[in-house]
Amino acid sequence: MKLFVFAAFFIGFVGFLPAQTLTDFDLIKMEKASDYKVAEPFVLQTANYLFSVPFKKDSKDRLNSLRFISKWMNGTSDYSFLFTDEMVKIGKDNYDLIGQYMAAMAKYTLDNKAAAKDTKAMKLNAMILLLDYCENKDNNMRMSKQLKKLSDSRSKGELEKSMQD
Repeated sequence: MKLFVFAAFFIGFVGFLPAQTLTDFDLIKMEKASDYKVAEPFVLQTANYLFSVPFKKDSKDRLNSLRFISKWMNGTSDYSFLFTDEMVKIGKDNYDLIGQYMAAMAKYTLDNKAAAKDTKAMKLNAMILLLDYCENKDNNMRMSKQLKKLSDSRSKGELEKSMQD
């Protein structure tokens, strides 16, 4: 009986803990080249956070997370990130989509360091991460017309081809 009470209390307590906490970005300095390497696990944690919570327009956590990822992407010398015309079309006037795509590029790169230099693979896989997130209605992310077209292409097995056009 005591085990049951303890288990019930523990499960109830764990239910109130946040699923994932954010890093205190002020504690992570990115001033010299070596700092960006040290920041990588925190960037990955932050990108994972952005893909694990529903979109909220005016969320300070989201905004701070995107600033942190953007600063890392702009400063790291280990990886390069290219914004293609296609991404500009997809996120035209929708900075929320562009921010989520940036998080997807960072996530894919840090999850797949060996393949990170293959810009075609990064572009495709970052788009898949973005589509997975946006297609889930629970995430509250509005898709642009161009992104909807890519989603349709993916459902037909033609995503890679559509991204090359």
